[in-house]
Amino acid sequence: MESRQLTHEEAIKRAEYVGQIAQAELFEADRKGQYSTRLKDAIHETQLHRLLRPKRYGGHGLGHRTFSEVVRTVSQYSVSGGWLTYFMPLHENWVALLPPAGRDEIFGSDKFVADIFFPIGTVTYVDGGVRLSGQWNWGSGIDFCEWIGLGAIVDVPGAGGPQPCLVTIKVNEGRIIENWDTFGLRGSGSKGIAVTDVFVPWHRVLPVGAAKKNNTPIGGEYDPAEPVYRVPFMPAFTLGFGAISLGGMQRLQKELHTRIRSRQRILLGGHEWESPVAQRNLGEVVTQIEQAEALHERYIQQLEAWCVEGKTECSPLEESRLGAWRSAVARTGSQIGFRALELLGGAATYKGDIVEVFARDLLMVSLQVGQLYEDHMMFYGRTQFGLSGHPLA
Repeated sequence: MESRQLTHEEAIKRAEYVGQIAQAELFEADRKGQYSTRLKDAIHETQLHRLLRPKRYGGHGLGHRTFSEVVRTVSQYSVSGGWLTYFMPLHENWVALLPPAGRDEIFGSDKFVADIFFPIGTVTYVDGGVRLSGQWNWGSGIDFCEWIGLGAIVDVPGAGGPQPCLVTIKVNEGRIIENWDTFGLRGSGSKGIAVTDVFVPWHRVLPVGAAKKNNTPIGGEYDPAEPVYRVPFMPAFTLGFGAISLGGMQRLQKELHTRIRSRQRILLGGHEWESPVAQRNLGEVVTQIEQAEALHERYIQQLEAWCVEGKTECSPLEESRLGAWRSAVARTGSQIGFRALELLGGAATYKGDIVEVFARDLLMVSLQVGQLYEDHMMFYGRTQFGLSGHPLA
């Protein structure tokens, strides 16, 4: 597709195209535990991975509303497809914070980037950087990517002491572990990776704590007007999880309406849609989805307000509030998935039924570490008493 600067409207059109590609392979990807390269090529062809990338590196520098809408749109076709579409531009957020040489190298390759934040790797210090070893799981879309940032505690010179870092290697410098066999989100292909003594130069090591404290790139050389640099890092980084859940819920709403309208109850007699019970149930589900839509919209509006202000730091209370909203949306998505199965009966539980796949996938979204409902409600409550919030905040 053309490399001209994307508009919001054109980005959504391209997301519809990617969503259709994702839906075409939905059941095969669920069975195999990964999407084929056709989805990878569609995301790359449409340049959706460049949504948030700064313009000086060939990106489109679009805002967070467009980003959210792209993810939500694809997720209406496939939750796993929406997950992958979210992660490909998302991981460029932290690449944009690397030293100039790191940004030049990774953005210059125009290849996809994966990451696993858990700081469980080990490093040894050598001239010009570190040597990385370890094994990590949950590498979403790793087969699509040339680069991957892996978590480790590193003492980066001038960064303020040992802290969690993303240490970036080429995926082919590690060994992909075929261990992705889960209940849901199977199409995300979130496999593990093992790394042994791989050299990583300093310009590919991001001290996460220092960089996201004020969302300012290491070494300067950036345009502070770019949206990616004008908001607090973590609330913006996790925006797409709510968009995924919302897109999945909205697809299930359409499925419920269509199927209840056409369903006949053999034992009870009559059309399902004529039943006051069915009408009441649909009304309740739609209201729950509308509540989730309103909460996600409020999340986007908060990011937009911060972007206008150029506010790159937020208080623990502010950050925990958005975490609570996000986890509430994810939990509603999980509940809607299984409620749809209840309302549609056994026929919807067969493999190859989109409701069955979406229900499993939406549950898995709610179980991602950044969306855990109980944790985030605790963090939000703690910060209202002046205590600490999320440990990664």
